[in-house]
Amino acid sequence: MTNTYMSEVKSLLTAAITIKNHPLKFCVLGTMGLDDTPESRIIGLRDVSEDYTFTLFTDERSNKVSQIIKNPHVSLLFYHPEEKIQIKVKGTAFIVKDESFIKEKWLEITCNGRKDYTTTEAPGTIIQNNEEITFLKEKNYFCIVKIAAETIEYLKLRDSNHFKVQFHHAFNGWVSQFLVP
Repeated sequence: MTNTYMSEVKSLLTAAITIKNHPLKFCVLGTMGLDDTPESRIIGLRDVSEDYTFTLFTDERSNKVSQIIKNPHVSLLFYHPEEKIQIKVKGTAFIVKDESFIKEKWLEITCNGRKDYTTTEAPGTIIQNNEEITFLKEKNYFCIVKIAAETIEYLKLRDSNHFKVQFHHAFNGWVSQFLVP
């Protein structure tokens, strides 16, 4: 029975990637800051593989990259407001080093979208106003982060009897158990 919910998770996440303006396109990425305090931010989901490896794009100078290098244990939190479904993922993140894969993904990004990775100053740099932001023409700081899921929780909120199931990645596949919501 729990396999039905794992299939629903996969279906929802696939829709988030393929359907424009899908509610699950953006999620909250949680990391541990360099000062060992939790940090979270909204980020766009770019892909999810059959084995639940999630792909995200970022600027390599962003805080999240140095945080992941220091502590690769991260979380993703998705929420679908119409369906009242929450999907929580815990996993291990890594920075992709395969230059040909990075180039392939870079070429898939629109010219306007590439601006997110070509600012002269690093993300988080203090500026006086947005007109100060300038962009590089020949250089980019495009970075791909992948997250290998270790646990996935599916929560369905209902008028009564909320429902929750957890999937844990084990040696021989995914093991599931129901949880009190």
